[in-house]
Amino acid sequence: MEQKVNRTSLRKSYDGKMNTLITAIAVAWMSFQIFIAAQFTFLAPHRVRIIHLGFALVMIFLLTPITRKANLKKLGIFDIALALTVVGVFIAAYMRHSVFLRMGGRIEMVDVYLGVVVLLLLYEGARRVVSPALLGLSLVMLAYVAFGHLMDGPLAHTGFTLTRVVRHLYSGGEGIFGFALGVTAEIIVMFVLFGAILQEVGIGDYFYDLSNAITGRQKGGPAKVSVISSALMATVTGETSANVATTGPFTIPMMKRVGYDKNFAGAVECSASAGGQILPPIMGATAFMMADTLGIPYLTIAKAAVLPAILYFTSVYFVVHFRAISLDLKGIESEKPDWLDLLKRSYLLLPLVGIIVLLVNRYTPTFSAFWGGIVVAVVISFFKKETRLSIDKLLKISTTAAKTVITLSAATAVVGIIVGSFSITGISMTLARTILSFTGGVFLLTLIVTMVMTIIIGLGLPTSAAYVLASISAAPALIMLDVDMMHAHLFVFYFGAMSAITPPVATGAFAAAALSGGNPNIIGLIAVRLAAAGFIVPFIFIYQPNLLLGPNVDFGVAALTFLATFIGIIYLCAFFEGAFFDKVSIPKRLAYLALALMLIWPDNYVSVVGLVFAIAVFAFDFSQYRKAAAAMQSP
Repeated sequence: MEQKVNRTSLRKSYDGKMNTLITAIAVAWMSFQIFIAAQFTFLAPHRVRIIHLGFALVMIFLLTPITRKANLKKLGIFDIALALTVVGVFIAAYMRHSVFLRMGGRIEMVDVYLGVVVLLLLYEGARRVVSPALLGLSLVMLAYVAFGHLMDGPLAHTGFTLTRVVRHLYSGGEGIFGFALGVTAEIIVMFVLFGAILQEVGIGDYFYDLSNAITGRQKGGPAKVSVISSALMATVTGETSANVATTGPFTIPMMKRVGYDKNFAGAVECSASAGGQILPPIMGATAFMMADTLGIPYLTIAKAAVLPAILYFTSVYFVVHFRAISLDLKGIESEKPDWLDLLKRSYLLLPLVGIIVLLVNRYTPTFSAFWGGIVVAVVISFFKKETRLSIDKLLKISTTAAKTVITLSAATAVVGIIVGSFSITGISMTLARTILSFTGGVFLLTLIVTMVMTIIIGLGLPTSAAYVLASISAAPALIMLDVDMMHAHLFVFYFGAMSAITPPVATGAFAAAALSGGNPNIIGLIAVRLAAAGFIVPFIFIYQPNLLLGPNVDFGVAALTFLATFIGIIYLCAFFEGAFFDKVSIPKRLAYLALALMLIWPDNYVSVVGLVFAIAVFAFDFSQYRKAAAAMQSP
């Protein structure tokens, strides 16, 4: 059965002059972003965001159809009118910003009219490329701003004039042109451009070959290749669906060929891609957004995420491994890996090293992405003739990056409306108090409610948008219970990332289903099982903060917590798949589950007892496996 095409993913395809025009706009846009990132000049952040969103909306109106049934080969009159309106209105908005500053933040009626038109243009553009759920939520919040004064109870507010609302959402720093769009306009766009260049340079092939060399010949090798290569690529692409579309065409067919079914193959790719966003040293773009929100260095977040990321991929890897044992799957029958060739091609990692070095030396993420990443990638592209960046390749890179960024730009601008609505009404603390009232302040129950809220908020949204919304609606409840601010934000960040693989609106699962031919809901359910650690570890680092390696870390407690959780996750995976050294009986699976719960439970004494039991169980299972293997080999 043919799958229904998502309206927000439809793009027009032009030939001739229109294609040239689209390419010219994309090149102009990316050139502007590079000019700002390289610090060749300085513009006020608000003005950078105006230009960025203006380019994004022009591209949206030229590239996306007004309806699903519109001609994808032809540019409509209405689209032309909207694009020209964007140009005029955003030039006016750019010019009026200096007037706004000179007037000390006061606005005139012309600014009110401009603000209303910008709002309408944004909604029409976002309608074409953004999840209906996000649009619906923003409209609900606007309605609340307009009519909340008519309500009774704790949600009521005093009411606001149109001028004040427009000033806050359009001219202020917490609305459309607020920090959410700012992170996209200043950081995410650079990493998207960086990822597009790396694809042309050939790092995707290198990641795949490296992963294949490490795990390809092992049991279930192709799935393990998928876990490693997808995780590495996701640190560059930053979004689950984009990464599935990048690495899935190679990894999913290989998994199916060695014996994994289509749903499991899609789920492996999906869960590994989701985990790339939480994997240091270069995490997904949302981590940079978190650093900007909390006002702390990005490397502080990256250091905190190291151990949880290892635990996440432990879960994915061992579910794959135990499934291979259960099904008696083999690895890839190929020649021995050419490690010398991989070593010779390791220069492809220099752009990633360059970014890390600059970040360590406290340069901004934008500066680091350009000088440490993009510039180094362009230089190394000339090491080989086939990877050399020609004019045609540069045009393709600019167009690819621009087409990728438009969705994030529109989404974060709409998120800005929601953030602005929250800040002008003060509803964030009201929601936090409502959560605490519902849970009675019971710590574990508050964590569970926060998790559920974050996953629901994130359904169908990019992780960056899901994180921002959860950080202003759900995270404050944890902070009111004296949870450290970074821990609370990492908690909602994790579940924002997990929402991409959680049914029924698992965007990553739908992308994987298109490649594997499986059922997206089944893929999502299997992906949740593969990514079990992603739903467990956030609770552990809230109860055991040392796991995040903070400034006052007790390394002994951190090591104990990590080791116990690591082993516990392995036994949980064994319970899921019914295998360890070999297939196991149902009673033994239940024993593994009990052992896993004991090890994962965030209590040091319980962890020590669990480790003792784990050693005993492992020794017994290993001896039984050796005896069975010896019996099979004897005549």
